[in-house]
Amino acid sequence: MKGPLLQTVFSTVAGQKTFDELKSSVARFRTAASGKFLKKAELEILAVERLDHAQIIFSGAKKVCRTHWSLVLPFFNAIRVLPVEDHFISKWLELGLNLAFHDIDTAAAFFEHTPNAMENLARGEDKAKDPDQIIAWGKQALDAFKRTDGVRNISKVVGAYLTTASAPKCGISLENWPFLLTQALRICARSETAAAGFIAQGSRLRRRLDQPETTQWVDAGLEACQSEKELVCYFKATASRAAQEETGLICAIALKDKQKILSIICEAFLGKTVEIRSNESLGGASGFSGGPATDGLHIFLPDTARSMRLYKLMVLHQAVLMELLPARLKTGGEKADAMPDPVHQAADRELIRILPGLEKEMRHLENDPFLKTDRPPSETGDLPVKPWWGDILQGLLEDTDQALSQLMDKAAQHYEDISPELVEALLLSLMASGDMDQDALWELLAEMLDNIEFMSPDADTLQESVQFYFYDEWDCNIDDYKIDWCQVRQRISPEKPNDFVSLANQRLRGTILLIRKQFLKLKPEVFKKYKAQPTGDALDIDALVQSLIDRQSGASMSENVYIRRDKRVRDVAVFFLVDLSGSTDEKVNGQRVVDIQKDAMVVMSEALETLGDPYAIYGFSTQGRFRVDMFTVKDFNEAYDEKVRYRLGSLEPMGLTRMGTVVRHAAHRLDDVTAAQKLLVVLTDGRPYDSEYGNLEYAIADTKKAIQEARNKGIHPFIITSDKKGSDYLKMISPQTECIIVDKVEQLPTLLPTIYRRMTG
Repeated sequence: MKGPLLQTVFSTVAGQKTFDELKSSVARFRTAASGKFLKKAELEILAVERLDHAQIIFSGAKKVCRTHWSLVLPFFNAIRVLPVEDHFISKWLELGLNLAFHDIDTAAAFFEHTPNAMENLARGEDKAKDPDQIIAWGKQALDAFKRTDGVRNISKVVGAYLTTASAPKCGISLENWPFLLTQALRICARSETAAAGFIAQGSRLRRRLDQPETTQWVDAGLEACQSEKELVCYFKATASRAAQEETGLICAIALKDKQKILSIICEAFLGKTVEIRSNESLGGASGFSGGPATDGLHIFLPDTARSMRLYKLMVLHQAVLMELLPARLKTGGEKADAMPDPVHQAADRELIRILPGLEKEMRHLENDPFLKTDRPPSETGDLPVKPWWGDILQGLLEDTDQALSQLMDKAAQHYEDISPELVEALLLSLMASGDMDQDALWELLAEMLDNIEFMSPDADTLQESVQFYFYDEWDCNIDDYKIDWCQVRQRISPEKPNDFVSLANQRLRGTILLIRKQFLKLKPEVFKKYKAQPTGDALDIDALVQSLIDRQSGASMSENVYIRRDKRVRDVAVFFLVDLSGSTDEKVNGQRVVDIQKDAMVVMSEALETLGDPYAIYGFSTQGRFRVDMFTVKDFNEAYDEKVRYRLGSLEPMGLTRMGTVVRHAAHRLDDVTAAQKLLVVLTDGRPYDSEYGNLEYAIADTKKAIQEARNKGIHPFIITSDKKGSDYLKMISPQTECIIVDKVEQLPTLLPTIYRRMTG
């Protein structure tokens, strides 16, 4: 370093000596990093000099510096929140220095996360008076280094433990971490990264599996996974193999199998629709032990429960809490988590008042040995925690109210002409069906307020405006699914008035008239009657009279006295997916590719209206795995009316093409359609591609798997592309009979109806 770096005069000798020692420790490093370090250290020393216990801090700083200078700043940051007790600080400092003996980065993590640990691990109301948990937290990290079981490098594992266990959303007590660390050391013998991933998932596993089940789950992963990538995906729980193995170990009912019936129970009780979601989405919020919860809009339930009876009580109890908590918190001015048992007991009393038969079920579940909770009785001396109660998470309620209030204020500033009641209804529908992030909510709300007509808003329509879905994605590198990897955001295409469809009808009038005539030939007779049948849906009077005459004359009576109507109608449903990737903005002979695709949809809509086949049209555009946007143009139950025409005309080029997720969502929508023949037609202009979608091989493999999944559901997928290079990757995605390359994209409006006739004729 050239010349003196700093010229500060410290107010105490101890401060000056401490700074001099820090300066000498980095004197040999002539880098910008050492200069930045000294500037920050100077500010820390100046702040400490004003404290009564400065001497203790300076003494500790010099000890830390002699071990490694990079630990000094984390040390200063942590010690500010620690209680001023010589005995405690010396034990805490000793732990940090002992960790540094094993690994400097781990020691830095210990100092860095101490403030979080102080805030989130202490049990008493005055966290500064409960330092024992901090020492226990650090000691468990040090113990892990001492029992490495022959594993050389476990620093990532210990670092992950220090980070996860001190986090505000950990949701697991220190008493349960030694077992999880033991399992992590077993995994670490094969992969340190996988073991660190397991630690990050530890709280989730602990809520679902007991210790023997967790051990079996780890055994299964170590046996099944060969490569390091497979191990990492399994123990980070991003591979479906991990979830399947976990589910197989639990002797319980899965939420996904009972979600609909639980929703019906809840709706019947409350008189309104409430979304039931997995409590995995809570991410181990502070105070969350893994049971049911509510944020006032949703009900969160565990992914599994020991019985349907328990699920029923969980959902009803949370439904009552949704009604009780807002009034209790606002009128009583008390925090729900400060006195949870009285609130839970009040909810149970209300449940029994409304549904007296539940009292017997409550007593039965209280005595079930499999449902005994580890949580102790409340400090107020009330009854022990019941297995269906769960946790009252004050933060969830406050966050919901705060988000709603702030977004309504923001909307009032930007949209003065729209009533607060309508804005609140829109926000509640968005919050009840998806993302709680304020930025994401504002983006969706603003789009709705800019594009939706508000003359006579319909409540059901508002609830369906934006819906969120999660889908697995196939990773060919691990030969397994990544579970719930992609989020689809389904919304209605803008309905601003435009003349695209009317102009297209004029330009393509001749084509439309010709195709209508061709499609009329495909339309069969509605019914054909067969008389004198042994079974049917009506009596054949002529045959019945003849049969009675035969009986009177002594002949045997014929049983063929019915009319059977053979319903000879087409039973075809088709789902069209229109690619809205940015490349569709390119022009061919003066017309954009996206507009040519829209022309094709205009022609097909007119033809299908003539034929009567039910159909749906969706546009799609993607921007990463969390922004797979699907735009409803026309759903199966909608008429081809003016709004649908406006939606079709509003489709514009946007992002990228995450094809696998789009196909999975279309197949999911087709599940609800009753038809003998289900078609899925994808109009695209290029290969599958998206950010974080891997290389071409990865994208093709995922799309191929999605196509196979659709086919297994009885859906016939067809990809129609204008990409002249498509023959290479289409052969890998699907057989040639299910892929068509259009050499001249401008011919698509004429070719698509012809292709459809061949598919269904």
